[in-house]
Amino acid sequence: MNKKSASAFFTPAVAISCIILAAVTIISLFAPLIAPYDPTATDLSATMLYPSREHLFGTDQTGRDIFSRMLFGGRTTILGAFAIVLFSMAVGIPAGLISGYFGGFADKLLMRITDVVISFPTLLLAFIFVGIFGRGLHNSVLAIGIVYIPMTARLTRSLTLSEKNKGYVEALKTSGCPTRKILFLQILPNCIPTLSSQLTLDIGYAIIDLASMSFIGLGVKLPECDWGAMLEESRNLIFTRPLSALAPGIAIAVTVISINILSDGVQRYIDPTRRKLKRSVLRFG
Repeated sequence: MNKKSASAFFTPAVAISCIILAAVTIISLFAPLIAPYDPTATDLSATMLYPSREHLFGTDQTGRDIFSRMLFGGRTTILGAFAIVLFSMAVGIPAGLISGYFGGFADKLLMRITDVVISFPTLLLAFIFVGIFGRGLHNSVLAIGIVYIPMTARLTRSLTLSEKNKGYVEALKTSGCPTRKILFLQILPNCIPTLSSQLTLDIGYAIIDLASMSFIGLGVKLPECDWGAMLEESRNLIFTRPLSALAPGIAIAVTVISINILSDGVQRYIDPTRRKLKRSVLRFG
């Protein structure tokens, strides 16, 4: 990364977003070590307490510590979102590479499936799959991941189409290089910059979709928690105990906004035209 591209990427907004995301990720991963209480332990003698030294965010209707549930809920939400995107990558990227490189019937089939999936709202299809698999965190992750596969495959296919006709691919074919090496060792690395930008953005979408599934009762099962389930549990307390509802809502909003800013920074880094456009706007705006 040269100095110009580095300065285009590491803007103050991107730097702050990276710090926030790093903090959220580290705190979520080490939640069992940081949380002062068991997030599922109830204490009916300590229900609906206000924030204090003992309970930083107070307690909920059953006396559970909200701060501890926030930490464990973030762990579930973040890991679930990463699992969704990794699953869509594991299936969608190879499918897109093969479809774009070989074309034919498989390519036409992928495009028709993608057209059908895109024509429906993401959550609606996820609801259908959860209805088939059954409710629960793992089934919700699987359902949303399946919905994300066609979009990942379609993006990979379009990038493969632009790469396969370039000179280096023709040279590799002529030299007798195996197709699998051309696909995964030559074409795929050239697709990774653009894929990384989109997949970073997909993590934000996955957080929202997973939280939505839990909010309507199709995600985590009690006594487990994530940020979406915490929103659903506290929605009736928004006027009496606003922190119990605001805390997970703010966590979702800040995390997703930070991911979007980071994705935009990645896109600016890999697309020089956007960096030039930004400088022109700053100069003449």
